Amino acid sequence: MKSLKKKLTIGVFSLSILFPLYLFSDTLRIATDEWCPYDCLAGQNDGKVGYLGDLLVETMKSRGHKVEFVEVSYTRGLELVREGKLDGTMACFREEAPDFIFPDFALGKSNSTFFSLKNSTWEYTGTKSLKEAKMIGIIDGYDYVDPTVMEYINKNPKNVLAIKGEKPLERLLEMLINGRITTIIEDKSVLEYKINQMGKADLIKVAGVTDVVIDVFASFSPKKENSKEYAKILSEETIKMREDGRLKVLLDKYGIKDWQSK
Repeated sequence: MKSLKKKLTIGVFSLSILFPLYLFSDTLRIATDEWCPYDCLAGQNDGKVGYLGDLLVETMKSRGHKVEFVEVSYTRGLELVREGKLDGTMACFREEAPDFIFPDFALGKSNSTFFSLKNSTWEYTGTKSLKEAKMIGIIDGYDYVDPTVMEYINKNPKNVLAIKGEKPLERLLEMLINGRITTIIEDKSVLEYKINQMGKADLIKVAGVTDVVIDVFASFSPKKENSKEYAKILSEETIKMREDGRLKVLLDKYGIKDWQSK
């Protein structure tokens, strides 16, 4: 009997050498919303899923895992990840979901910026300028991070228009171009990516930048037992991709630079 146990132990040990644990693959279900170039809906972007989506796919694939993207609004996505109904979210701020499981370092930098028409004289200089704007366009449920801006928005003034539903940023841009709103606040990389995609870059300019720069992360559910392992994989494999040049190739697809070099 002892000899049988010994043989079984050796057999299991041998299998663990031949078939590493990561070969038993998981399929991670990740919340995705339109926030290109960080997080892109493939159907709206010629199959592109955003650089964070590509990064998740590549890093998880290196350990035998697959990634499936679930299209859902940003706020709903956070709820589903928090409840353990999804494995993670492609892009979020630590401040919005401090209970989530994060990689060892940020995967991007975000700076909320005001944009207006090129012929507009309005410029963001603080709370007084917000009051002077005819209408400020925002996406409902988004955190624009800067405390001065968020304090103003949260007071629900009559000159703030919060858009939700499909293609909210495109709709806000059309309103801006048609003169219905004075300015849009959005992450600088996101809005510049969108106006270039729409062919409207010659109509729009930066009209002021907020003071706060915040880290962007992909993150994982606090309810899932494998989340810490996924965060570890994402950290370790991103470092490898940066060292061997694959990260630069990935970022070049979106016309952006490595956030650590900025």
